[in-house]
Amino acid sequence: MANFRRSLAPLILVILLFSCKAKPEAEQATPQTAQYEETIPEKQEEEPTVLQSYNYNWNSGEEMPDLVIIIDDFGNSAGQLLDDFADLPSEIVFAVLPDLPHTRTAANKATQSGHEVIIHIPMEAENSSVSPGDKFIAKGMDTEEIKDILQDFYRQMPMAVAANNHMGSASTADLKTMNSTLSILKSKGLFFIDSSTTSKSAVYAAGLQQNLFTAKRDIFLDVPDSSDDTLADKINSLGKYKGRKEPVIIITHCHNREKLEALQKFIAQVQGMGLRIVSLRDAFPRALS
Repeated sequence: MANFRRSLAPLILVILLFSCKAKPEAEQATPQTAQYEETIPEKQEEEPTVLQSYNYNWNSGEEMPDLVIIIDDFGNSAGQLLDDFADLPSEIVFAVLPDLPHTRTAANKATQSGHEVIIHIPMEAENSSVSPGDKFIAKGMDTEEIKDILQDFYRQMPMAVAANNHMGSASTADLKTMNSTLSILKSKGLFFIDSSTTSKSAVYAAGLQQNLFTAKRDIFLDVPDSSDDTLADKINSLGKYKGRKEPVIIITHCHNREKLEALQKFIAQVQGMGLRIVSLRDAFPRALS
């Protein structure tokens, strides 16, 4: 019996030692879990953006016109930035420059994503050292030469529903040039949107003479920059169009991601205030019937 007890003693000692070590480890588990749970930060409420907190002179879409938004200068780049612009609401219009490395890519991507395409026609500017492109419509150009240029541009973008001018303050101020231009666009079933780069524009007068519908840009969204303060000023300026029946035409550009993000913020804000963004077909059905 004594020998049996002596043989059990080491076994009992091992069990006691094991239980003493295990107990502290088990007791430490709960405090560690509790400490982890306590350090999870509470969800912070998002602070209002500058656009939301700005004191506008209008605050609802009632009696406010619809908006048409045109993005100029597509054709220089493709890839993710173009894809992200294409993810914007389908009512947004893509104005694509001809004769660029990604002209067709941009036009096709826009169409596949449900966006209307317009030809962003390079035109001569007054007092500018910057060329509008290798091929452009110049002031006083012969009608046949304008026809050749526009037919080439249209071949690159046969899905286009209209056109607007890239630069062009000299060309759009010349009635003869615009008569020729609008006459050729009319033969293609396209109407013209004046980017309004000069106060001396002859576009409206030429449209009357050619019996072709024309429209005019109201706001450049990204001028002088794409900051929140500029966007807020542009939104505030929409108040002066209250009661207008025709849509407000807004132009911005696709040069970089900053302009994309600014446009996204602008869209979210104006839609949140009750404004509607419409396509060219919905804005001007008589021009595209």
